[in-house]
Amino acid sequence: MAHEVFISYSSKNAEYANAVHEKLDNEGIKCWLDTSNIRTATNFAQEIIDGLNEAKVIVLIYSKDSDDSKYVYREIETAFESNKHIVPLKIDDTFPKKLEFFLRGTQWLDASPAALEEKNITLESCYDEVVETVKKLKDVPFEPYHPPHHVPRVQKSFFEKYGKYLIAVVVLLVVVGGFVAYTGMNNTDSNADNATQTGIDIGYVGLQDNGGSYSYYVYGTIAEGSNASSKDVIHIDFYDKDGKVVDSCDSKIGDAEGNVLGSVDVSQKDIVNVTVKLQNSDKKVLYTQDSDNIVSE
Repeated sequence: MAHEVFISYSSKNAEYANAVHEKLDNEGIKCWLDTSNIRTATNFAQEIIDGLNEAKVIVLIYSKDSDDSKYVYREIETAFESNKHIVPLKIDDTFPKKLEFFLRGTQWLDASPAALEEKNITLESCYDEVVETVKKLKDVPFEPYHPPHHVPRVQKSFFEKYGKYLIAVVVLLVVVGGFVAYTGMNNTDSNADNATQTGIDIGYVGLQDNGGSYSYYVYGTIAEGSNASSKDVIHIDFYDKDGKVVDSCDSKIGDAEGNVLGSVDVSQKDIVNVTVKLQNSDKKVLYTQDSDNIVSE
């Protein structure tokens, strides 16, 4: 059975997402959750888009961590642009900043510590309220957003008004382009580094419990046609919650296996963030990307 609900959350709030998933599943409402629906070493970005497109309702586990998560931001932005029903479950006392635009006008379900104490209710009852809200919304049809058509039609065509200026610009671009092409032939070597396009994107950080030790795998993709050299090095730093480097690893672009960009084995489960740096043979940093999307496998 296809899923009806997509759960968006920060990996730091996984316990709340899992609890909502269990509640909805017990009611026969199928959910999409990244730890259950993303297969290892797959096209995670397409999996997420497919999950969002198929869902009728998006349940957002809102907290400061989710407001700061670029992955959550992209998911809610996509849901908003598709005019999906969004149900935010607020689990802390902060208010949205980055997500505020997308969440205006939505019905908030407040499960923050202050609300639980003031209303003398339990977190479990808030989960029940999420279920009831989803039941009401999942059968309510939604229409794709269309821009208003109240802008008056221009009588003159664009080319009629600006044609002579466009012709002048085209002539100027041809002249400038020819000059740049001529001079660029003598500067190919000096500009080679500036043309580097990495095509590297972090998907998520997989966590495996080995019974006394832990393995962290950084999954990502290296796009076909990338200008990165096979001798370039992928350097990954693994950080704890205090911002200290717990461990690091290096691997060459040419040695990368499948979607695994790098991995480490550590004795404690305390890594919360990774930074991937692409370095050339002179250790010059060509590209940097961070991720806090840690998924237990």
